[in-house]
Amino acid sequence: MLFAVNPAPCRRPRLSLHPSLFSALALTFLLFLTAPLHAAENVFTSGKAISEEAGRLAGETKLFLKGPVDPYLTETAVAATLFGVAYVFDEKIRDEFAGPHHGVMKGITNVGNAVSDPLLHLGVAAVFYGAGAATDNTKVMGLGEEMGEALLLADGTVFVLKGVIGRGRPYQVESSTSYRPLQYKGGYDSLPSMHTASSFALAHVLSSRTDSVAGKLAWYGGAGLVAFSRVYQTKHWASDVVLAAAIGELAGATVGRYRSLAPGGVTIAPLTIEGAPAVAVVGKF
Repeated sequence: MLFAVNPAPCRRPRLSLHPSLFSALALTFLLFLTAPLHAAENVFTSGKAISEEAGRLAGETKLFLKGPVDPYLTETAVAATLFGVAYVFDEKIRDEFAGPHHGVMKGITNVGNAVSDPLLHLGVAAVFYGAGAATDNTKVMGLGEEMGEALLLADGTVFVLKGVIGRGRPYQVESSTSYRPLQYKGGYDSLPSMHTASSFALAHVLSSRTDSVAGKLAWYGGAGLVAFSRVYQTKHWASDVVLAAAIGELAGATVGRYRSLAPGGVTIAPLTIEGAPAVAVVGKF
């Protein structure tokens, strides 16, 4: 008797770009096809621009790492308190939102999750930068640059912390104190939330470019919706999004601080020395 074995066809893994990031890169390429002959220097065409960008990121990283203590020690204390409170109630909050979701709230949080994809955010930053470079609009290019730098700081920090901390996702474990640090296992990358950190980093940059109070509230309202959506749909614990929001805010603030201290830029502040009036000149030279 003969037996024939028909082995399953071997499938080669395929590499693919995230659709939103692919679309952004494609649009950026098309913009460059119609770029003016004397477009502003940018990282796509100039080695000098690449060097300057690397220098900015290095400087911003130093400020970012020092930021929780100097100058944001008070803000760090507030964030730590909020994180501690959320941590205590993590399981109760998760259980409150557990179960099937439907209706208007499900639709709203679905939107919140969809627009919070960190790759989508990087794509948006690339489009702004590319559009500004292609049309010789340094203001638009600068906005894309700031968004990209803030996102790299926030997302890079979160990426490292996720693997190091190894906290179990609320849909993966029963206890909010379940950890597998440094094991990089699926479902154990809950703390902090990259979607939330990315959204708050963008919110800070965009609100700093917005004059109206309503506009600023809208940007942060969108970031807040993202944080709520991640908790409501049990993608993250509440404390995950609190820490992530603080990281995103710090990243956005760091980019703004670094640029305000650009070489040649100074700030004059009043002060007193032994009771005598004086002024302080602050800047980076």
